[in-house]
Amino acid sequence: MPNKKLRQMYEAMLEARVLDEHIAKMQKGLKARRRLDSTHGQEACRVSTAIDLQPGDLVSDSHVAITMDLLAGTKLDSLLKRVDAFHSGKIDRAIFFREDASKRQLPWIEDPVDQLKIAIGAALSFKTLKRENVVVAYARRDELAKGQWRQVLELVAKLDLPMIVVALPGTAEKKNGAATNLSSKARSWGLPGIPVDASDAVALYRVAQESMGRTRAGGGPVLIDCVAYQTKGVKGDSPGDPLLQMREFLLARKICTETWLQNVGDSRRKRLSSTR
Repeated sequence: MPNKKLRQMYEAMLEARVLDEHIAKMQKGLKARRRLDSTHGQEACRVSTAIDLQPGDLVSDSHVAITMDLLAGTKLDSLLKRVDAFHSGKIDRAIFFREDASKRQLPWIEDPVDQLKIAIGAALSFKTLKRENVVVAYARRDELAKGQWRQVLELVAKLDLPMIVVALPGTAEKKNGAATNLSSKARSWGLPGIPVDASDAVALYRVAQESMGRTRAGGGPVLIDCVAYQTKGVKGDSPGDPLLQMREFLLARKICTETWLQNVGDSRRKRLSSTR
């Protein structure tokens, strides 16, 4: 991987984290229906699989969040205005993605299975029209029951769709290593399932690039299973921080300096504060 790409990935992950933390502060005291979903800890899963999407590719997201719009290049001030409108009740969850949203994002549906079915329809249209675009669909592992995952993935495999399904870590992963066997189940349901450390942006990027190349070439769908592997920490076993892991990777390979990392962080926070 080129050093420039690695630095670009870190910057995108950092920007997503800083924005997520900023929105979390904005939402204190708000009712649940007026709060956006947090993508904290998902930075590697999302950036690594979306940073090289091409014009015409589509994203389906079970979260009500703006991280994917940010990655698609939507202006920060525009995103924050939309967040303000949501918090104030001017728009609701059902139309959140239709208000000045990125053209890359498919509409949000409350039911995660229905959300994935919309993604399937979009991918089927790409295949019917013989387009080389892909649909990347994000859903937390615990948002669907095993039977629902089977129904969705078997249909994706049967239709041989140009679709990458990214299973995000659930809200309460187990503490004994790999939290799921969804990837092995996917293989029995007809499509490749690849388990990857949810905190390892580099490994996720490599898997995503191989998967998308395969899918664009007509090789069919892939499940990327982002697993929250546990690491030993001061406060016990806990999933690794993807931002910290990427930072350590860059420094260990002398791809950047501590000064560069500090400047990137300062510039992102300054940019965010200047939009308010």
